[in-house]
Amino acid sequence: MSQKPFFSIIIPSLNEEINLPILLKSLTQQTDLDFEVIINDSGSKDRTKENVEKLQSSIPHLQFIEYKTKNVSQARNHGASLAKSDWLIFFDADVEVKKDFIEKIKIHISANILDSLTVWNRPRTNNIKGVFTLAILNASMTLFQKIKPAANGPCIIMKKKLFESLSGFDDTIFFGEDFDIIQRAHKKGAKFAVFTTPILYVSTRRFEKEGIITSFSKSIKALLYQFVFGPIRKPIFEYEMGGQYYKKNPKS
Repeated sequence: MSQKPFFSIIIPSLNEEINLPILLKSLTQQTDLDFEVIINDSGSKDRTKENVEKLQSSIPHLQFIEYKTKNVSQARNHGASLAKSDWLIFFDADVEVKKDFIEKIKIHISANILDSLTVWNRPRTNNIKGVFTLAILNASMTLFQKIKPAANGPCIIMKKKLFESLSGFDDTIFFGEDFDIIQRAHKKGAKFAVFTTPILYVSTRRFEKEGIITSFSKSIKALLYQFVFGPIRKPIFEYEMGGQYYKKNPKS
């Protein structure tokens, strides 16, 4: 890899001892390794750090930063402030990518005039709740990408210069910071696109824990609120971040 990587991959984490290693292992298998990885950990109480350290030798250009933040936006912003490259990839800790992910994203960038992009989300397991919800999400992102563009939090790819011109994610937003940053970029005239490939697998753990009706109703409520009132800066429903949420009161 050259001194300056093509991509800086930013991953916020909080109690992700199980999911984060899955993502990191998928990054070790990439056909294009021209990237660095910056993990901003916001005070994990489990074995997140220890499990990342086990993979350190497989990803030489990896930083595990222990910097406690109030929310995921602040964690992403801090990680991005340490980035060396001109392109940023923001992943959630519970995603997984196919081995050609980096290679194909680089092809999209070279073949198109883009400032930011995202890809379709596929469920990591064949859970019907996740399949249904993500199918609607993917269709909506594609349908509205020219008039009301949006990217889902698990994967946002953006030029660092654009990100900095936007002052990053708005950490005063309670929910929908991913929608907000793409909207602000759109208002600045940034070029955005949604691609069906490469493959990004996302966890359906929230759908499985909360149930599809609750999860889907939250998404619809958030979407309508943002269209009518703008960014969601105060809680309009319960929404906890971090892997610990899925360990509490597990369903049978």
